[in-house]
Amino acid sequence: MVDSDVLSRRLLTLAECLSELARPGAADAAALARDPMLRAAVERWLQVAVEACIDIATHVVAAEGWTPAGSARDAFLVLANHGKVSLELAQRLGSAAGLRNVLVHDYVAVDLQRIAHAVEHDVGDLRQFAALVEPWLEE
Repeated sequence: MVDSDVLSRRLLTLAECLSELARPGAADAAALARDPMLRAAVERWLQVAVEACIDIATHVVAAEGWTPAGSARDAFLVLANHGKVSLELAQRLGSAAGLRNVLVHDYVAVDLQRIAHAVEHDVGDLRQFAALVEPWLEE
């Protein structure tokens, strides 16, 4: 059974991160390069936002008793296979999980253009996922 407290807490964290990522300069690679504190904050907010989505996906997969995913990317595909999200969104969220892995494990090679692009164009996928998850609290 899905634990609504687990989902609620992750959704709250996700909302906070998305709000912070809307700050001026967060989607500007030049601003990130000029301001190490802004860069660190944006990288962390992005990492935590994606991690919240991953946590939600893996929790739902486990709670429903579905075959566990082999990776964070695959957790979103499991949700798609069970009709919880579209395949297209699952694939984009899987790419976000890949970016999260770069931020956590390959942090010396972070491409600021990629980060700025993700903030400007891809956080909408995280918002879309949050909107899909909210009704699951009632199930």
